[in-house]
Amino acid sequence: MRVQSAFIAVVLFFLAVLAFFCVFAPSFATASNFEDLMAGFSFIAILAIGESFPILLRGIDLSVGATLALAGMVAFDLTLMFDVPGYVAIPVVLLVATACGALNGLLIVKLRLQPFIATLSTLAAYRGLVYAISGRQLVPELATTPISDPWIMGLDTYFDIGSATGLSSLVEMPWFPLSFFIMIATLVVFGVLLGRTRFGRDIYTVGGNAEAARLAGINVGRTVIIAYSICGFCAGLAALLMVARLSTATESLGLGMEMSAIAAAVIGGVSLSGGIGGLTGPVIGTFLLGMVLIGLTLLGISQFVQQILTGVILLIAVGHDRFLAVRRQKRLAANLSEEA
Repeated sequence: MRVQSAFIAVVLFFLAVLAFFCVFAPSFATASNFEDLMAGFSFIAILAIGESFPILLRGIDLSVGATLALAGMVAFDLTLMFDVPGYVAIPVVLLVATACGALNGLLIVKLRLQPFIATLSTLAAYRGLVYAISGRQLVPELATTPISDPWIMGLDTYFDIGSATGLSSLVEMPWFPLSFFIMIATLVVFGVLLGRTRFGRDIYTVGGNAEAARLAGINVGRTVIIAYSICGFCAGLAALLMVARLSTATESLGLGMEMSAIAAAVIGGVSLSGGIGGLTGPVIGTFLLGMVLIGLTLLGISQFVQQILTGVILLIAVGHDRFLAVRRQKRLAANLSEEA
């Protein structure tokens, strides 16, 4: 697949922002700061990877934050209320989150609901279910009890790669969190799925023109359900990483995180028009947003200004996506007129 101009733009913008903060933000170019960046935004990058699949189909999943919260509360309940070992709880959590995503796909395919309406509805339903099953509410004494299961807490492990490779003697190296490597593995697995398999080709075909894909013999409904299931799986994986980092799960876990995932995907070059984009861009988009937030904090910029600038970046990305879409339509119309 040829490299899209949107991806090139976000890479260049990422490097420009990185250079700016390294020069002007005090203590930005430090090992501890990059360690915080990796640990604090790897799970959002995983969410953005999952969110990219519905967007590639001209859809959207507004429920990923609520799915994350539900998966986190399932982990909390299983480990603290029912003493389920982590090696059993982890696959159950991933299964629950994947089922939430599959339900979104079924609502869109079987009931023919618009993705926005379907996932907005499940956002409310999943968030309500979080409160309904909350172990913190059902057993109040558990509210201050941290999760201690070694399988789950092991997901918050850090690795001193600098010392292991001898690089720390040359330059200060951050400790790499396991969540960062899990994010890389998620990117590789789903990147291969999207770029090297028939399912990936079906995603791009359906996203480009669902009716043409149907006429070509592609099972559009199955493709949609699988795409939303992948989005749910990624939300479950992100939930496990957040629970390990916090050593607990709250009812507000993941609140508003769907906007961060969507913003990262769009900034990373995944077109809202469908059928265009990859998964590396959303990961870069995630760390770009994280870098902006951390850099502005170090510069003493208020949180309100940070939110405004994040919105401006997203607006620029959407505008650029729209510009490219219009240009593609003009090229297509020109080619058709020449052939006629």
